Amino acid sequence: MQYKNGMEDDAGQAQAHPSRTAKVQEGQVVLPDGRKLTYLAAGSTRGLPLFHFHGHGSSRMEALVLDKAARAAGISVWAFDRPGIGGSDPCPGDCLGNWPMDVFAAADQLGIQRFLVQGMSAGAAYALACADHDPQRIIACSLVSPLPPPPIIRRSGPILRRWFWWMAARFPNFLEKRLQQIRPDVELTPDRFTKRLRFLEPWLGGEDHNLLKNPEIMQIFARSLQESTRQSNAANRRELLRLAQPWGFDQKAISVPLFLWHGEQDRIVLPQSVRRWLLELPGCQSQFYAKDGHFSVLALRSEAILQTLQSMSCRGIVPLSPRTNTDRF
Repeated sequence: MQYKNGMEDDAGQAQAHPSRTAKVQEGQVVLPDGRKLTYLAAGSTRGLPLFHFHGHGSSRMEALVLDKAARAAGISVWAFDRPGIGGSDPCPGDCLGNWPMDVFAAADQLGIQRFLVQGMSAGAAYALACADHDPQRIIACSLVSPLPPPPIIRRSGPILRRWFWWMAARFPNFLEKRLQQIRPDVELTPDRFTKRLRFLEPWLGGEDHNLLKNPEIMQIFARSLQESTRQSNAANRRELLRLAQPWGFDQKAISVPLFLWHGEQDRIVLPQSVRRWLLELPGCQSQFYAKDGHFSVLALRSEAILQTLQSMSCRGIVPLSPRTNTDRF
């Protein structure tokens, strides 16, 4: 499938731009309400489009870890900053249900009719929301180290997250004030990034620890985290509260092909929570990696993930009726 790289001018007309080169590129699209959505384009220049939605506290820069694997798989990756994060304009009253409208408007601007969606960690909710909103335009939905919906977390998540999700459901105003203390609006300097890593270290499992020794991967993660707080931490704080509330769609009714990838050593999103969630995702095909943690699935398994999505597209798989989910594909 070929696509055009375009932005809209103030009059609402698409401005034609040359197709991007093999280099990673960044740009913006102007949405119907005038807001700008910032994206990073990586991978193949004229490949199968995949819209990648970053995890919490991250940004479009996260997709840089997919660039090499996407080129090999013939996939064109488009990664968007969510409103208020990185280079994307804030959206007053933003909610999870607004995201698909932004995404499909951006796809129209870029000349992309049908595409894959992929969510990393907290980004999974946004990928599923798109699959629910307009399944005719979504080829398949890929969930990488995904964060399950609130009822699953409150029953089987890590103790601290169970408490947080419970507080968010019952005392959101109190929790919002507490988050302002925990996640203040400060620039993420190299020193603060190091402290953030130390805070996360007890939550890392399996191959996550080896990522800390990979300077290329760590540079990407550092850039992504820093970009996430470029405007402020307000959007990230609101996102935590948003994800702890009902997501607003029936995940059991999603008809597009679903793929899930998770690490058995994940301490941020426990694998037992994900397996419980799989019972509510009809037809979702899953792969659990014995030695991987939370971040290593995206960083180290991207080649297998993207090759699977590409081969599925080449076989012409279309949305099927609900079927028994499997643990392998």
